[in-house]
Amino acid sequence: LQSTDDWQKAIDECAKMVCHGQHTYVYSLVLLQVLSREGRGGSNIKRLAQEITKCAQKNRHDVTPISMALNGAASFPQAQQALTSMLSRNALNPADISVLYRNYSTSDPPPLDLIRNPQFLELLVNSLFKPGIKLNPEHKSKYIYLLAFATSVSELPKKILNKDELKVTMQAIEKVHSICSTSKGSSELIAELSTLYNCIRFPVVSVGVIRWVECTVTEPSYFKLCTEHTPIHLALLDEVVTCHPLLHHQILQLFIKLFESKQDELEILVQLEMRKMLLDRMVNLLSRGCVVPVVKYIKQCWQKGDTDISLIRYFVTEVLEAISHPYTFEFVQLFLPIVENEEITGTMRGDGDNDPVSEFIVHCKAQYMVHS
Repeated sequence: LQSTDDWQKAIDECAKMVCHGQHTYVYSLVLLQVLSREGRGGSNIKRLAQEITKCAQKNRHDVTPISMALNGAASFPQAQQALTSMLSRNALNPADISVLYRNYSTSDPPPLDLIRNPQFLELLVNSLFKPGIKLNPEHKSKYIYLLAFATSVSELPKKILNKDELKVTMQAIEKVHSICSTSKGSSELIAELSTLYNCIRFPVVSVGVIRWVECTVTEPSYFKLCTEHTPIHLALLDEVVTCHPLLHHQILQLFIKLFESKQDELEILVQLEMRKMLLDRMVNLLSRGCVVPVVKYIKQCWQKGDTDISLIRYFVTEVLEAISHPYTFEFVQLFLPIVENEEITGTMRGDGDNDPVSEFIVHCKAQYMVHS
């Protein structure tokens, strides 16, 4: 979960094994629940349990009763019933949201973990940030309160709650929700940029912005109607990348989805420019620490042979301008074979060793034992 960029693959394999049968699932989740209480590594175990639950839900298994039995919800029957109702249907409703709101706005609310259920948080994010979803104005503040409470309130010793960030988080969610819920063109969004940039520093708002941007830019006609070189929606993601390293993987997946999308309505040259713009976004991700996953993806594109070689060349040029040694061995192993490829970098090399391509190759050969 911490080190390798193949963590998702490892989790998927583990989850597939655990979800093989109902008994295996229950035994595994009980074991993980006990281990998650350990001081050292407990949060990683908790995350693993959440990913396994997510996998079970993807396979159309209703595991809500098991989750509720393990998280101590039975001591809070009202909150348990409201949550179970929504999670089993995978849909929010105003009546159950109102019950949770009443429970969590008292001086002695149920445990935070109940509403920190990933499925519930995703439903809240979708309802507040996904374009086209209309919330009843009478209940909207309750949705905002619950999302802010789950993501900004922390538990201190002796079960004292620290609510210092609650009010400002609610205000940030409210502001960005009002922007995302109305259909705005690029010129109108420019007027809102200051608000968006200020609110993006809140992690929960950034998650909402990613959801909003993804729904917007994956519309079939988005790039056809776009006039800017870098669409404002994607420029906003650059700011999220800067502020929140934990969201890098999610943003990279969106860039990959767009990079591989068919844009048949665009002329060939316009398609190339669009993909170059997406490569710029990936290079920005790389410069902010998401190095191996980005380079690994581009290497796969090159090896599969289904990506225009000029795009690979463009990526190499931009990366060589952005990086400086020392490099990790893993990075050199991935990137050096691409840089050495004559078809990609042949036209980028000079007569001597003074060009960036030759300098990188010479440095790596001198410093690392690499077999490309």
